[in-house]
Amino acid sequence: MSQNQEQEWHYSGSDCCSPFSTCFLSWCCPCFVYGKTHYRMKNQGNMNGYSSFNGACAASCALTTCGFGFVLPWINRSEMRSKYGLKGSGCTDCLCACCCTPCDITQQDKEAEYREKQPFMQQPGKEHMAYQQQQFQPQPQQFQTQLHQH
Repeated sequence: MSQNQEQEWHYSGSDCCSPFSTCFLSWCCPCFVYGKTHYRMKNQGNMNGYSSFNGACAASCALTTCGFGFVLPWINRSEMRSKYGLKGSGCTDCLCACCCTPCDITQQDKEAEYREKQPFMQQPGKEHMAYQQQQFQPQPQQFQTQLHQH
């Protein structure tokens, strides 16, 4: 991120009550919301093939059962900051994931959905991938020279 400035998060962590369905699911079954967010990020927003109970969901469920439910959202938040060029640090990632995991998961879900809907070239770090279209103009003399040689 040396050349690009970090952006603010589009959704605030304190705005975790909307949409209510995501908020409710984040409090009752956070593994489902985590799994959906993880899938969306890994597949560039393409939700084809998504299953509500996937590998990320199962891992989140297992860690939550052991008392470590904050670990995967913490890691995912860091990956999200890196992928989308968002402000924050490892310390803030840890605090958000540990202090209010459901709010953090809700924020991540909304942010990933928002960022993946953005046009490709508006995403941070993609500017250098804008290529100018090259125009192809055949050289008439060169083409005719090749025809005469055969």
